[in-house]
Formats: sequence, C-alpha cells, structure tokens
Amino acid sequence: MAGKEKVTGWSRHQHFGLRKEWLELYLQEPQEWEFSGLLGNRQVQSFKVWLRTTGLQDKRGKETFLAALFREYGLEEILPWELLWVNVVFNFPTAAWYVQELGLGTWTTGEIREQLLFYVPRLALWTVNNAVMELVGLLERTPVGREINQGEVLPSRPRRVQRKGHVYPSVEALCFAACRLFEREKRESLELRENLLWPWVIFGCAQKYVLGQLLCHGQKWFEVTGDRLLAKYIPEEWWACGSMLTIWK
Repeated sequence: MAGKEKVTGWSRHQHFGLRKEWLELYLQEPQEWEFSGLLGNRQVQSFKVWLRTTGLQDKRGKETFLAALFREYGLEEILPWELLWVNVVFNFPTAAWYVQELGLGTWTTGEIREQLLFYVPRLALWTVNNAVMELVGLLERTPVGREINQGEVLPSRPRRVQRKGHVYPSVEALCFAACRLFEREKRESLELRENLLWPWVIFGCAQKYVLGQLLCHGQKWFEVTGDRLLAKYIPEEWWACGSMLTIWK
C-alpha cells in the first residue's frame, strides 16, 4: 500500500464487523432500523459507519444504487455482495491491506494481528486488535467470507481465516472494481506490474481471467496495450450510480 504511514481509519467500526442481519433490517426499515432495539448503542454507531464503508450510503447519508440492488436481488444473490466487497476494500484500509499484502492463504487471527502490526508499527495495539475484529467479523457474518471465498472463518481454536479467492467473479463486479481503481488513481493508464488494488487482487483470482473479461465485455471502456490497462472515457457518475450494471441486462 502506497503511503501507508499516512493512512488512517484502520479501525473505524467500534470493533464490530458488518452482519448480514443488520443489512436485512436496514433494507426492510431504512428509516427506523436504529430504533428497533435489535442493535446496541455501539452496534448502531458501527453500522452507520459500515453503511458508508460498504457504499450503501454516500457521505451525505443518501442511499446509493447498491442498496437498491440488494433490494432487487435479495441477500442470497452473490452479485451485490461482490460489489459491496469492492467498496469495502477501497474504503477500509484494513481490508485493502488484507487483500494486497496477505494474498491467499490461511492464518490465525493472532497471525493477522501480528502481520498488520509489523506492516504498520505506528498503530496502537488496541487499534490493530479492533481492526482485525472488524475485518474478521465481516468475513464471518456475511457471504463475503465463505461464499465469495475472501476469508472463511474456520471453527477452530484459535480461529483461522482461510482465503481461497473468488475464482470467477462476475463481469459486473470486475468492471466496477476496475472503474473504482481508475477513479482512485486518477489516471487513464496503469502499468499491470504496479502494486495496486487490481480486480484480481481484490477477489484473489487470475489476472488473465480478469483481463479477458474486461476486454470481452468491457471493450467500450477498457483496453490493454502492451503491459498497460487503459481506461477510455468513464464519467464518475456512470459507476457511482450503477449505470454500468445495466449494460448486460
């Protein structure tokens, strides 16, 4: 991760991971969910932050296309969760570090904490502990961990997280991830050898598969020239409002 010494927000969700049942409650009662009594005070504050981290709400608290997509597809379909994971990786430094630096493998939660502290030694121990609890909680309590293979939490003692990788992400998720990458980097040309949050890094899949999908289904917006991935004109509002998701329907 570039500029890791200046990165903040490693722990921002009151040490709670996102939970599928919280999202279900929110989708059913978007205005009243926090008054249901089903979440404690700190869980309410945690979920309010998660709504922005996941891209379900924008910075002003307005619902995005992703919330509408969850209502359309439901909580059992994978596509909305794929897009949610993309947003989490770009918005939550701990998740970005996890996919970019750890890659695929199996670790105890203690080993994840140790590696995060080694990577960012300036962090306080409690920050590291909370950051890992938030990430592992999301992996354990949503389909992101097991169904999308971003880190199944195994029932062992100590707990272990096994990240196998999502071998065949949807083309929609790959295009969305690529758009977010170009938006983050503010460049129209990226070298494939750069250490960035590429779609294949986010999902833990093969670079060849991703490039093939982008060139086959997203040739209007992406191009590979030599060792570079190029973005053609992609207005920010195009991916932000989810217009890209309608082109294959």
